[in-house]
Amino acid sequence: MTDTSARNGPRRESAPAASADRTRCIRWMLIGAFVGIFGPIAGFLGGTIVDADQLIGGLEPLFVWLFLGMMVGGVGVCVGIIGALRWVKGNYHLE
Repeated sequence: MTDTSARNGPRRESAPAASADRTRCIRWMLIGAFVGIFGPIAGFLGGTIVDADQLIGGLEPLFVWLFLGMMVGGVGVCVGIIGALRWVKGNYHLE
């Protein structure tokens, strides 16, 4: 007997597994986009809500909160990019 699995090439995922992975990739892209957009906005709003008379380590609270919002937004953008790369790598856009 010959082994036919080597001749047939790599196995393809079943439809439910491919659909679940595609959904996960799209979810990562959407979550990353929302966090990337609303992270800096939330940081700006948090900085304006905090009392402006106090200094945090010699820095104004608006700067600190906006910086933290930008960091959170950057992480969100990275998550979105990872989701997009997984989606493209899986060739889900071709189906």
